Amino acid sequence: MYETVCFQSIAAITSDDVWRQKDMELRQLKMFCAAAEYGSFTAAAEVVHCVQSNITMRVKELEAELQQPLFIRHKSGITLTSAGQTFLGYAQRILQLTEESRSALLDDTVPTGTLRLGSMETTAAVRLPRVLARYRAEYPRVQLSLTTGTTAELIKAVEAHRLDGAFVGGFHQNPALHQEAILNEELVLVSSNNYRTLAELTTAMTQQTVLVFRSGCFYRSTLEQWLYQTGLIPGQILELGTLDGILSCTAAGMGITILPKAVVEHHESRDLISCHRLPDAFANVATVFIRRKDAFETSALRAMVSMAHEQAVSASGAKSA
Repeated sequence: MYETVCFQSIAAITSDDVWRQKDMELRQLKMFCAAAEYGSFTAAAEVVHCVQSNITMRVKELEAELQQPLFIRHKSGITLTSAGQTFLGYAQRILQLTEESRSALLDDTVPTGTLRLGSMETTAAVRLPRVLARYRAEYPRVQLSLTTGTTAELIKAVEAHRLDGAFVGGFHQNPALHQEAILNEELVLVSSNNYRTLAELTTAMTQQTVLVFRSGCFYRSTLEQWLYQTGLIPGQILELGTLDGILSCTAAGMGITILPKAVVEHHESRDLISCHRLPDAFANVATVFIRRKDAFETSALRAMVSMAHEQAVSASGAKSA
């Protein structure tokens, strides 16, 4: 009996050591990915909650094990080498598979765990508040986070496993993504009340400033395509960081923009703004929910998509009525 007990104890210790070693390796990968994302060992240390010297040491250990330099060190920070770029994809996938395995084992009919969502700012401002409020009330055990950005930024974040899913503009040629239409939006050209008709606005286009989100915004690219097709050249383009900023500047007569009609109708400046219809080819766009095809779909994610569909149907019915 004594030998059996000793053997079991040794086996347990060995097993614990193995798991501790695995945890250390996963933490090493998290440190490497954080350093790659933020371009600094100091910034990575803040993200993973450790001292900067620990990040530096763990990355050096990785480089020694792989026998490849992963970063180029310079005064302004760090940059991935070609080997680092290659290794980053595998490291992100390993971490994602680890998280997915935990989610798959813990997942049940009641949504729990974390849910990292992304959204265009327009969708987050108008379409999501009711969905998020209802979701939080029905599934309080889910740790929900929401990141806003341009469609291009959100697609990259989903591809890199930084987000579980995101609401973006339109469908995209991307075989890695599962894409599901949630609702249809009507895009309109927006100006101040100084321009009552589209004809008046287009006549003065060379004096207009186009107010848009940064490059990568789906609505911005739609506006650029319409301007190109119609042969109109605006006076200049001004990038603004917020939806409120764009609409407030438009209402003040500073320029024009393109946005979903529902967004304009909900804004406090709506009485100072004119909406101009665009051709159907540019006006009718879908808000699409994307996620990776190869990622595990948790019950928390399924519940969110289902709730977004229900809200879209409800909003459509109310509009028709």
